[in-house]
Amino acid sequence: MDWQIHTGPADELHTVELASDDVDDAQHKLNVAVRAARDAGASLADIGRAVGISRQSAHERWAKMLAE
Repeated sequence: MDWQIHTGPADELHTVELASDDVDDAQHKLNVAVRAARDAGASLADIGRAVGISRQSAHERWAKMLAE
């Protein structure tokens, strides 16, 4: 139908918005888990291995958050 031409982008943009919210939620969950792992004694090298990145990358990603 012709009206779908006009609503299609809005529908897809809503899907993008929902996916972005999911990413934000997952990032928050990961940050909470990283803080809990550090509090339990895990090193940034351990955390990096758990998420598939190097110790240096883990440091760059979470050191500031962990210092707060």
